[in-house]
Amino acid sequence: MIPKELLKDKFRGAILGCFLGDAFGSGFEGMGPDRARFHMSNLSKKFLRNYTDDTDMTLALTESIIQSGKIDPEDIAKQFSLNCDLTRGYAIGTIKAVQALRTGLKWHQVAQIVFKEGSFGNGAAMRVSPVGLFYHHDLDRLQEAAIQQANITHVHPLGQWGAVMQAASVGLAVIQSPKEPFRKEEIIIHLREVLWQGPIEYIKTLNKIEEMLNKGRRLEAKEIVRSLGNGVEALFSVPSACYIAVTYSPDFCDAIRAAISLGGDTDTIAGMVGAIVGAHVGEKGLPIEWIGQIEDGPRGRSFARDVADRLSETWQRVHKAPLG
Repeated sequence: MIPKELLKDKFRGAILGCFLGDAFGSGFEGMGPDRARFHMSNLSKKFLRNYTDDTDMTLALTESIIQSGKIDPEDIAKQFSLNCDLTRGYAIGTIKAVQALRTGLKWHQVAQIVFKEGSFGNGAAMRVSPVGLFYHHDLDRLQEAAIQQANITHVHPLGQWGAVMQAASVGLAVIQSPKEPFRKEEIIIHLREVLWQGPIEYIKTLNKIEEMLNKGRRLEAKEIVRSLGNGVEALFSVPSACYIAVTYSPDFCDAIRAAISLGGDTDTIAGMVGAIVGAHVGEKGLPIEWIGQIEDGPRGRSFARDVADRLSETWQRVHKAPLG
C-alpha cells in the first residue's frame, strides 16, 4: 500500500506534469524534429504558452471522477459541456462534439458526429491520466474505465486503446518508487497484459518499444519518429510518449525536452509524458521554476493542484484505503 502522503504527491505530480508538458510543448507544435531541437536549445519563457485542450479536458475529467466517485460517461459529458474552453486549441471534431453536448444531445450520440467510424486521434489519451491515477491499483478496471471515458468522443478502437495504453502507463508509474528509475521490463510485461485484448497494432508498437529499450541507449528524435511516430493519431503518439517516459524518468525536464524534440503534436506528446513521469516522481520531482511559469488563473496551476488533492481524497474514500 502506498502511503497516503506519497500517493497525494503522485496524484499532484501527474496532473501538474500534464499541465507542464502541455504548456511547454504548445509552443513547438507542428515543427519537424530538426526545427524543434534547434529551438529547444533556446528554451525560455518566450516559448511558454497557457495550457491547451489537453489540460482543459484532463481537469474536466478529474472533476467528474471526484463528483461521481467512478467513471460516469453522462457526468463526464456534462463536465465537458460546462467547463471546456473551446478557445484553447481544440480540434474541430471535439469542438463539434462539445457544441452538440451543449445543445442537449446525449453523450452516446456524439462520438460519430464528425467521424462516422469513430476518431482514432489521441484526444481520449491526452486527457486520461486521472483514470490511470484513480485505478492504478486495478489494471482490469483501469482498462474498462479508459474505454468508457473514450467512448464520448472516440469510438474507434485505435483511439480507445491509445487511451488504455496511456492510462496504464500512468497507473504503473504510480506504483513505481519515485527514488528509482522505471523498472522497464516490468512495465512492458504489464502493458502487454493490459493491451492484448486490443488492436494488434498496439502489441506491435509495444514490441518495437521493447526492442528500442534493449538497444541500451536513448534513441535520437528522428529514430523515435521513424519507429513510432509523432502525429495526432493515437497509434503514432501514445507509444512515443510511453517510450520517452520510461526512458528518461525520473528526470522530468529531460523527458519533456525529449518529447518536444520529436516535433509534430508536441503539446499532447509532452503532456502525456509529463503525466507519466509526474505520476512516477510526484510533485516533489517536478521543477519548481517551471511550475512558477505556468498560468494560475481560475483553472490554473493552483486549481490543478487542488483537483489532484481532491482526486486523491476521493480515491481514499471510495476504495477505503487505510490511512498511513
